Amino acid sequence: MVCATSIVSLLENNKHLDEVNVYYLSYKISKQNIARLEKLVSSYVNSNLILIDAEKYHHQLMEMGVTSWRGLYITWLKLLALNDLKLKTDRIVYINAHTIVNAPLDDLITIDLDDKVMGLSYDCLLNDHKSTLGLQATDGYYNCGVMLINHKKWLKDSIDAEVRQSLKEQSDYVIVDQDFCNVLFKDRILLLDSTYNYSSAYYGYDLKKLLKTNNLTVDYFYTYDSLMANYYSPKIIHSLFGIAGKPWEQGNRHPQKYLWRKYIDMTPWKDVAMPVATYNINWFLYDVLPSSLFMRVYRFGVMSKYGKKTRNRFIVKIFDMLTPQKGT
Repeated sequence: MVCATSIVSLLENNKHLDEVNVYYLSYKISKQNIARLEKLVSSYVNSNLILIDAEKYHHQLMEMGVTSWRGLYITWLKLLALNDLKLKTDRIVYINAHTIVNAPLDDLITIDLDDKVMGLSYDCLLNDHKSTLGLQATDGYYNCGVMLINHKKWLKDSIDAEVRQSLKEQSDYVIVDQDFCNVLFKDRILLLDSTYNYSSAYYGYDLKKLLKTNNLTVDYFYTYDSLMANYYSPKIIHSLFGIAGKPWEQGNRHPQKYLWRKYIDMTPWKDVAMPVATYNINWFLYDVLPSSLFMRVYRFGVMSKYGKKTRNRFIVKIFDMLTPQKGT
């Protein structure tokens, strides 16, 4: 349901393009859901659905000894699948399932990737996390929820072999494939505007306080003004904010709940019962604490989870939802 909602938002906002090919990386998807997806995509005359069975990549990751994410390998699959895609174009846009495409994406077709492996937008995670990866405080740190892949270079430079070798050497990252890409492709990433991966955290928190709390300055992050320029009409909204429930859950108070409902109603899942949002201690604190005090609690939580090596497991569990949710 979540991925279908993202797909329909993509197709609804890009009907003007000659052709949209949706490569759906699937793992153990049911025949019923395959039929629903095929029916959905076929209703758009310019669109095609190409299903990719990720079973073989799952086995390869296990054989390489790659660290799983919450017991799964799903978030790693795309990095192995890229090499096998048969494309007519020199690039591919990877879009995470919990996103809403909010506008035409024509510009992604023409952005000059130069000699970069991929284009990514900055992640708004606290700056301190970089030190856990061996990055400098002034280095960029990017979100992998939307990736503009230079597929021509990926094939030409045998990036697949580089990825596989690097995964064998290390894969135990806190933010899994995202940390991995930030380390491996450190100087080979083109910065994309925030409009292509606009975090819902920018709506869920006071934006100025979020930037200050996470120590995100103009030396290595977007300016407040540039984020506000995209605030009302970003091209892709990434649903990372989860304290008040996910936007596809019943009873949620997510900033984009109505936008998600709009597109859910365009899918074959419109009448399917949604999971129920859980009201917990994090949601309670978000509701009752003054914004300034809550952001101090937020910082304590994210520092414990994503900061320097001294992470307390109990604190991580308690404050797990105080941070933008990472992974696929």
